[in-house]
Amino acid sequence: MKLKYFLSSLLLAGGLCMTSCDDFFDPETEDSLNGDKYMSSLTEMSTGYLGVLTKMQAVGDKAIYLTDTRGDLLEPTEQSTNQLIALYNYDDDLSGNSYADPAPYYDLVIACNDYIAKLLSFKKEYPEIVAETKYFEGLIASALRVKVWTYLTIAEIYGQALWFNDPILKIEDLTDTNKFNLLSLEQTIDACIDIMENGYEGYAADVTFSWIEWLDPSNVSNIANSAYRYWDTMTPPYAGLQAKCYLWKGAFLDSRGEMASHYYAAVAHNMLAELDYSFTGNIRYWSRTAYTTSHFASFWDYSNPYGEECISAIIYDYTKSQTNQILKHFSDEYPNKYWLRPAEVSRLRWTEESFNPGSSATGDNRGKVSVKQHGANYYIAKYRPVGSSQRVNPYQDDCHIYTFRGGDYLFMLYEALNHSQRFVAASGILNNGVNTSAGSIVEVVTNDSCDVALRHEWEGFTHNWTANFANGSVNKYPYNGIRGCFGLAACTLKTDVSTPEKTVATMQHNDSILANEFMLEFAAEGKVYPALIRNAIRYNDPTIISSRVTPKYEAAKASEVEAKILGVNPITGLPGYFVPWDLRIR
Repeated sequence: MKLKYFLSSLLLAGGLCMTSCDDFFDPETEDSLNGDKYMSSLTEMSTGYLGVLTKMQAVGDKAIYLTDTRGDLLEPTEQSTNQLIALYNYDDDLSGNSYADPAPYYDLVIACNDYIAKLLSFKKEYPEIVAETKYFEGLIASALRVKVWTYLTIAEIYGQALWFNDPILKIEDLTDTNKFNLLSLEQTIDACIDIMENGYEGYAADVTFSWIEWLDPSNVSNIANSAYRYWDTMTPPYAGLQAKCYLWKGAFLDSRGEMASHYYAAVAHNMLAELDYSFTGNIRYWSRTAYTTSHFASFWDYSNPYGEECISAIIYDYTKSQTNQILKHFSDEYPNKYWLRPAEVSRLRWTEESFNPGSSATGDNRGKVSVKQHGANYYIAKYRPVGSSQRVNPYQDDCHIYTFRGGDYLFMLYEALNHSQRFVAASGILNNGVNTSAGSIVEVVTNDSCDVALRHEWEGFTHNWTANFANGSVNKYPYNGIRGCFGLAACTLKTDVSTPEKTVATMQHNDSILANEFMLEFAAEGKVYPALIRNAIRYNDPTIISSRVTPKYEAAKASEVEAKILGVNPITGLPGYFVPWDLRIR
């Protein structure tokens, strides 16, 4: 294996007080813990995990520049950099491009592997200490989930991944193929699924625990006062990771005409369970209700992730030198650089009737939140509303980045319902919500003699989605739909499954509607382009990507970019829609 760069040594944060809120994410990581000797106490079991999370902070915004620049939304400004322009132009060779270099992602993989190895060594050396805590398995599971999230991200962006499990401090020579395996995107998904289903070294990946309960028990009943709530927030959720893996695997099986229904059924079942669990009292976590419209901006412009939407997020604190570069790229206020802006054709989609039905009458609050105008410049406003009282300073690059939010779960649920041929329920999730009229969820959960097909549609839903909670109390905020909560018109889904060919056409049509909705919902979050790639693979049709990406280019450049998306990159031998970075065996 030939690789011209090497990854920096793993630095692990140390010396943090276990109960001090002020020490959350100590930025001074140069005091790296000493090799295989660093872990010898419960304190170091916890502070060692900060080494993982600080590496996660370092890559939080990377996918946004790599995918939204090549995707439908972003274009370089007049003062942009050559490296960003090269990404935008789909240059064949990105060698030396710091944005394209995947080294920081592998740095995070190294951190996860090393932390897990140190935990296992710690258990062998100090079994009596481990026996005294109930959190050991949760620590390993947390690191495993960060590792799966990292590999999923790498594979989505680059179309392949270098997989390794050994605890190494840096990669210099990758000739040992017993340690390092170059995996395709599907093989990487399979490896991630294996961890999710079978764990690692006898430890499961689905174990969860509360950092507050362990390290700050005095605030268990008052979590807002505990900095350790951020530690829980930054660890990706098992259900979300599993669902994402299963959707990718389903897409590959679909592309070959193989049976994938069990994966989609599992996603639907698990997402419904997670979303139903989120309904607590009158607070509608992770949902889309009448409450959403006026609070959509709050998902980003608060200094902390928005509780009702956040499932997991990468969090920063600029007062401790924990920053990303989102505002540097998007904001035109000094000292930011304004290197990237929303392309005109992209920012107009929120108000284009043919693309976003009903928007001319009601508008789409997502567009008003995502893009704003400052003087002559249009900018991505999710992370920096001008004049925001929550993030006052233009240099305050501590914007949180959602890895999973309520919208992700709803979109994954729709995708799974569509491929389970549950089109009525899928329409309810996308369009106008779950109503209480005849033929709806209410009839299903109250009538044992309900039509079998109807019962199949609403299997897993409960009264909690409607105006009445399952416990009989009134639900003031019933589910209104991804589009319906903004008062937008319903998009018509197809339902014809009379032949295998028409079934595929039906699901592809419904997926195309979701792909468009991705562009409206997840602007500049690094999530749209991977979703387009998944559909392109599922239907063996890269025009699903090119038709949405090329309109932002001038005619000549649009033809060139289309040819690259539809073709194969000469450097990697992979489809042209992946970011080219050569990791091939020589």
